[in-house]
Amino acid sequence: MGDLTKMKKLFAVILSLLMVLPLFAGCAKDSDNKKGGPTIPVYISGEVTNFDPAYGNLDQTAQKLMSLLYEGLFKYDSNGKVVKAQAKSIKKLDKPSKNYYAIEITLKNTGWSDGIPVQASDYIYAWKRILESDFRGEAASMLFCIKNARKVHDGDATIDDLGITDVSSNVLRIEFEGKTDYDQFYEYLASPMLVPLREFQVGRVPEDWSSNSTIMVSNGPYAIRAYTPGESMLLQANANYHGKVKAFRLSITFATNKVLDDAAVLKRFENGEIVYDGEIPLKRRAELLKAKKVKVKDTMSVLSCIFNTETELLSDPDVRRALSLAVDREEIADILTFAKPAKGLIASKVFNTSNGKGKATFRKKGETLLDSKAKLSDAKSLLSGKTLGEINLVIRDDEADIAVGEYLKKTWEALGFTVNVTPLGSVEYEGPNEMPLMDDQYLDAYESKSFDVILVDYMMFSTDAFGNLASFATTFAGGAMDMTTGKYELEPHISGYSNPEYDALIEQAYAEKNASKRAELLHKAEKMLLNDMPIMPLVELQNAYLVGKDLKGVKTNYFGMPDFTGATLKNASKYQVGQ
Repeated sequence: MGDLTKMKKLFAVILSLLMVLPLFAGCAKDSDNKKGGPTIPVYISGEVTNFDPAYGNLDQTAQKLMSLLYEGLFKYDSNGKVVKAQAKSIKKLDKPSKNYYAIEITLKNTGWSDGIPVQASDYIYAWKRILESDFRGEAASMLFCIKNARKVHDGDATIDDLGITDVSSNVLRIEFEGKTDYDQFYEYLASPMLVPLREFQVGRVPEDWSSNSTIMVSNGPYAIRAYTPGESMLLQANANYHGKVKAFRLSITFATNKVLDDAAVLKRFENGEIVYDGEIPLKRRAELLKAKKVKVKDTMSVLSCIFNTETELLSDPDVRRALSLAVDREEIADILTFAKPAKGLIASKVFNTSNGKGKATFRKKGETLLDSKAKLSDAKSLLSGKTLGEINLVIRDDEADIAVGEYLKKTWEALGFTVNVTPLGSVEYEGPNEMPLMDDQYLDAYESKSFDVILVDYMMFSTDAFGNLASFATTFAGGAMDMTTGKYELEPHISGYSNPEYDALIEQAYAEKNASKRAELLHKAEKMLLNDMPIMPLVELQNAYLVGKDLKGVKTNYFGMPDFTGATLKNASKYQVGQ
């Protein structure tokens, strides 16, 4: 027994050394890159404390940074077309006579920010994590075409039955349930929610691993080099990334009450201290837009309210419809300036059929399902004779959401409700081994359903409408299965919404192989969903930013998020930024 213990200890030491060696290699490479270029002073967004891509559909602000830190096998070009990212080549292994359909994807030679190569197993881990029955991962439906994926998700198969394997360290084999539209699947794999993760890093602190920059590693063009919660963040080009990155370092000072607010950041920009401002204060937005000083890009995010339909008050669809009818979406767009009244749940940049075939968008082909102006008389009519009660509205603790929250409070209280607005942010706490971690209290409230209504930056999963609509169908919702009750029942969407007719419609769309017919079914689903109103879309959000005269080459991706990889800075010596 003693010899066995010694062997285990020896093995642990060897394993530790194997883990540490690549870190030194990564550090050495990082040191060699110190002459890579100047540090560019920017303000990309407000502070982000949760960098878990599985929840990337809930926060547009987080996507501004996560799009710089992570990259998947595919990505969208500026027109929304799917192109290879970390995928080097694709080999089809189809054998129709044997009903066998599979592909092998060979990865490019690229690495994590600590120097360890990105491997096929990193994709396998990330996707299995999303599909696990006890994990709430709303991206799960995008993986359901993989062999046994639905069975794994439903708890009818083990995770090891999933049809994905690493043939070698850089080759990923994916087997499918049957004949598959590969173009559509690649479109899903371009989703920012399906990027790889390293199991070792996530496993260190499963709850809040993504809030600690010393734990988190990234495989995109940038890595977090330094982070002081509430104060600043320094991004540095990932020396192990496969692509070219011109902008070497991005220095961010957060606009928080601890250091600066958005107005103070704008003042720094106007004084020439920073060269990019991606979070313009509400009071200055209209003025700067009118002066044509700001660049505005459409995003894939629809600011929405999710109702907790399991509460007594909001279990009534008429109450939910009334709350929607009372809202003036044009007024909310005016409050935010950089927004447009939502016409439905699906954003304007989503295609009607897979990957933009035919170039028609889902919105242009579909009906306008929401009123842009308030219909108070209709709202009051729906509420006639009903007992009105108290609504707890949960929002993120930032300027824009607070302004929208105040508007909703005023509007709904005019109908006779009592509305309490609860802004939530993040709090720092001490994790294992005195490790500093951040707890996202807003996300905690979302996952535990500790809200009556929650305001969400509802990001599109991909350029295909299916994922977002399917997440409201019980068998596609990605809700964590409660293993403690012994019932092993699938959880519905976080809203609690459940409609067998809607579920059947999504199942029909999932099975439909004809792209046009599938789109028609999805339009019907969106219409049914917004009639039942478990989610209330408000406005389509836009990304607005200011660029200084010395900063060139900043672009935005198809999701409307910033891309600094080709950015260059003139007169760099006048910007004194700590290295």
